[in-house]
Amino acid sequence: MLDVRLFDIDRASDTDWDELHELQFSAYQADSPERPAFTRQETISTLRAPQVQAGEQLVWTAHRDGRLVARAIVNLPGDGNERVAAVRIHVHPRVRRQGIGTELLHALEPKLRERGRTLVEGWNLTLGGPGESWALGLGFRIVHTAILQIMRLDEVDRRRWDAPVPGGYRLVRWIGAAPDDLVEEYAKARGAIADAPLGESGLAEPQWSADRVRRIEAACRERDIEHRAVVAVGPGGAVAGLTVMEARPLMPERLQQGDTAVLAGHRGHGLGLAMKSEMLRWFTADRPGAEQVWTATGAGNTHMIEVNHRLGFATVRTGSVVNREL
Repeated sequence: MLDVRLFDIDRASDTDWDELHELQFSAYQADSPERPAFTRQETISTLRAPQVQAGEQLVWTAHRDGRLVARAIVNLPGDGNERVAAVRIHVHPRVRRQGIGTELLHALEPKLRERGRTLVEGWNLTLGGPGESWALGLGFRIVHTAILQIMRLDEVDRRRWDAPVPGGYRLVRWIGAAPDDLVEEYAKARGAIADAPLGESGLAEPQWSADRVRRIEAACRERDIEHRAVVAVGPGGAVAGLTVMEARPLMPERLQQGDTAVLAGHRGHGLGLAMKSEMLRWFTADRPGAEQVWTATGAGNTHMIEVNHRLGFATVRTGSVVNREL
């Protein structure tokens, strides 16, 4: 029987982090060998500074005979997604096919019900891989596919980022907090990301407001996440589009490209390419030690995938998204 316990991030010892990292490194090597190797700093940063919009994050570890054999990272999103639990389970490769992942998932189910969650969703399973087969065998269904794209900054031709700003628009940028005179328009523009295809995922794009923008900005500051935005302002002062990028603590070598959205009435002018180019020039100039930029995009969002390719991103892997009623 598994000993399942909450992982206390604040009290974890170096030995605890070493064990957790060894598990995650081994799991990613087995499941995603095309992905850059998982570093110890990434293990710690992923838990200490999780993605803000994913909601509250909890981590459970599973031990057998005193050895760490699996872990589960659970995100509990809010803002209209209070029924969803996003769950990532990794079992150490040396003890797979012994029912450990299934036992861990079943141990979590009552804990998720206590939090009002009725839908379990898992992202980034290798297409056709053993994790996907395991999930399908437990009654999950494939609802979406997403791709991971990575730009290697020492290899990219930075002349790709010389995209002009379309006539009639100007770019505005900031670090940390949107200007007071733009925050309302910025919140409206963020809602345009809802047009990006998510298949049948149970996650819905929340309603954006100036209050939600400020809450996310404050959460980023609390977690020491550097959050930057570039927006396109059109005639009349309305925000026509945006792109965001983040740098997380303990991972100075990596930048994370977040949402990019252009309002429907402003599409077709090259604003997405112009905003993302400006962001890359700006952020990399301030972070000369950065080595990579990562981004995830729905496989159905062919336009944004092509924009990313034009900027120098390479598609690394495609993963499936699965869910199941609890």
